[in-house]
Amino acid sequence: MFPAPRPAPLAPATPPRVRLIVPLLLMPSPSIAPSPPPGPTRSRRPFLRAFFRALTDPRMLEARTNPSLWLGFVLAMPIPILVFFASAPGWMVFLALTAPVAWGLILGAAGRVATIANEDAHRTQVAALETEREHLKTQASLRREVASERSQREELEAAQKLITTELKLAREIQRTLIPADILRPDVQVVVRNIPCSYVGGDYLQAYMPKPDVLYLCVGDVSGHGVAAALVVNRIHGHVRRLILEQRPPDQFLEELNRAALKILQHTYFFMTFGVFRIDLAKRRIDYATAGHPAQFLVHPDGSVESLSTRNRLLGMDSDIFDPELPVGTATYGPGDSLVLFTDGLFEIPGKDDGEILGEDGLRDVLKNLGGLPPALVAGDILQDLADFQGHSKFEDDVSLMVARFDPTAALTASSFSLPISGSQTMQPTTVKSIFGAR
Repeated sequence: MFPAPRPAPLAPATPPRVRLIVPLLLMPSPSIAPSPPPGPTRSRRPFLRAFFRALTDPRMLEARTNPSLWLGFVLAMPIPILVFFASAPGWMVFLALTAPVAWGLILGAAGRVATIANEDAHRTQVAALETEREHLKTQASLRREVASERSQREELEAAQKLITTELKLAREIQRTLIPADILRPDVQVVVRNIPCSYVGGDYLQAYMPKPDVLYLCVGDVSGHGVAAALVVNRIHGHVRRLILEQRPPDQFLEELNRAALKILQHTYFFMTFGVFRIDLAKRRIDYATAGHPAQFLVHPDGSVESLSTRNRLLGMDSDIFDPELPVGTATYGPGDSLVLFTDGLFEIPGKDDGEILGEDGLRDVLKNLGGLPPALVAGDILQDLADFQGHSKFEDDVSLMVARFDPTAALTASSFSLPISGSQTMQPTTVKSIFGAR
């Protein structure tokens, strides 16, 4: 017979307190338990706020504009009827009677919320459309402004081009007023003119009405540009007439001043002028200046003689002559040079300290040029002035005329191979072009 199986050992009994604690340990900790998903309460809050605001909105009770009000009332009408026939208690009947009103208010408020939302959406859409419309208007306005500015710019460019063309033509016309260089055995004259713009107010004239008489004239109209150039063109005809009539310097200035008074009477312009009548047979210079800077007679030894009278400006008064010194007289010898110029030749600032060169500075420049051919004298003067100011562009019109009195002038000039025939009118940026012979 088989032996009886041994009974399994009984598990020790679990104490009651342990039985209570273990389930608690098996429960998830509140700190690590996943938070429940957010309920719909938060999303309902804006609607609920709008709902309660709609309940207090008087427009909610307007059945014509809020059909949800009477719809809720009609839908809830069966409730009191059914409760009445069901023989319900009185309190239930009372509640049933208020149900249509309550449902009407609820649905009416909900409808009002929907209406407000639609109105807000409509206003937003209208505002967006208005913004888009304003944006399109702004774009169209900008396009019109750009097109207008482009058209104006093109018109201005065309007008500027036309003005530039006319100024260039005026420059070519005014160049015809510049006298040609004179080359004779007994006198040699070179003329240099550098306007600061297309045209200027400087005036030069060199003419021989007969073989032994030479007139040299220099003038400067106040201002620059076209207006001054027009005055110069008006004055030119009177100057040529007076030269042909061989007027002495005092009569010359008197007649010219009478003409200047008529020309300048409606303007703010005035004019400085100097006339030099040279008798080549007598080696004599009769001259008169009106407000013009002193002109220089340079001798071969480097000494410089000033030629000037104290007469007043042209075009300002009928009486311009100084009672003590209305005219002047000088004599010259072989190799002497008469240098005529306008104030633009010495009213230039230095490149280092900005100090103006002045008439004394120009006199010092001329001291080193005595006895040289006139073309070389003019070239050296302009070169020294360009070096003095550090560039070749002058801020004012510059005019220079050099006459050398020497029976051997032509021979000396040919030995130097200098371009002494033909007047030169240069642009402000081409001053150094006159030094090609140096």
